[in-house]
Amino acid sequence: MARRVLPAVLVFAALLSDVFGGHGVALAFLLVAIPAAFALALDCFGDALESRCGGARPILAGLAVFLLVVSASLRSPAVVGGVPQFAVSALVFALCLYGGVAVGAILPARTARRARFGQPDVRQAYERRRRAA
Repeated sequence: MARRVLPAVLVFAALLSDVFGGHGVALAFLLVAIPAAFALALDCFGDALESRCGGARPILAGLAVFLLVVSASLRSPAVVGGVPQFAVSALVFALCLYGGVAVGAILPARTARRARFGQPDVRQAYERRRRAA
């Protein structure tokens, strides 16, 4: 559970730090959020492989990781004159994507059910053979 919430919390903390002028602190939050976001993307991809969700959650989580990396790279100490607006906008968009990931985790995946419905269940076939023997 904490793996799924941690990246959004860290991005929100970075956004609040930007709003209140702590751009260095925001960069630190982003640098911590990137590995957490990558772990979330891998977790969503694993869920998609096991047919527990559709393909939207891993794509949204991967896009959020990309936006976090872009935002962190735009904030590098080599950039003089403050933080570019696109870096802050990327944080807001990443938070929106994490909202989409959360909605995708709450709602049941219809595509996963259809995929499982069309595939034969190995356990049921094994039990039928065992009963017939």
